[in-house]
Amino acid sequence: MIEIPKDIKVSIKASGLKLFMIGLTEPFPVLRIDLNDVKSDASRSKFYLSSKMSEIKKMFQFKADIRRIQPDTISFINNEGTQKEVPVKVPLRINYAKGYTNKLITIDPAWVVITGEAADLEGIDTIYTSPLSLNDQRADIVKTLSLINPNNKIALNSTVAHLSISLGKLVEKEISIPIKLDNADEHYKYSFFPSKVKVKYSAVFGESGADTSLFRVFVDLSQRKNNKLSVNMKLLSENITVLSFEPKEVEFLMIKK
Repeated sequence: MIEIPKDIKVSIKASGLKLFMIGLTEPFPVLRIDLNDVKSDASRSKFYLSSKMSEIKKMFQFKADIRRIQPDTISFINNEGTQKEVPVKVPLRINYAKGYTNKLITIDPAWVVITGEAADLEGIDTIYTSPLSLNDQRADIVKTLSLINPNNKIALNSTVAHLSISLGKLVEKEISIPIKLDNADEHYKYSFFPSKVKVKYSAVFGESGADTSLFRVFVDLSQRKNNKLSVNMKLLSENITVLSFEPKEVEFLMIKK
């Protein structure tokens, strides 16, 4: 059986004074439903909350027009069926305002349980939310998105997911990082000219950790060309972007120990 929601959202239309007075009547009484009124087919039962419209209106104690009830329908699985857990993903397109980027994006729940016949669950490895498009984003945001059921013969243990996006302001920095050596011959000592690389990058303001811990700058002796080596860089944080670095190559000297 699908869990009955603890709360329902009711959109109403009334005058400003009536809305104020309705707000004073909170908390509202419990809405009781009679499961003898469910509509059933072979695999599931449904209870339509719109059938309780008159009872819901009485809760407000003042006359108001009900425009929408969410959720409008409560579904029940008539047999236990098969269950599996799959990840939730958001089709997200986001354009940040200049100078901003994301620090953290989370989705809650990150996984949902789907229930149904094994044949109906086959091939379903992800549940998607409704798509979201954001433009010129410059502030943190929380959105409640509907989960899209890919097959009306299955049930989800949740109907919505909450997307949280935390933004940060980008700042530009410049740092000198010592060069490390890969694939060195232990019988030799090595010197590089220059011995450091200047890196210009942008990062989220307040990025934790020392600046030098955000990068690994290295040369690989197996890639040497005459007495020169190409400089390689590995980013150790997702929240930084390298704008430029110099030099791209260094000369080296090797002396036998």
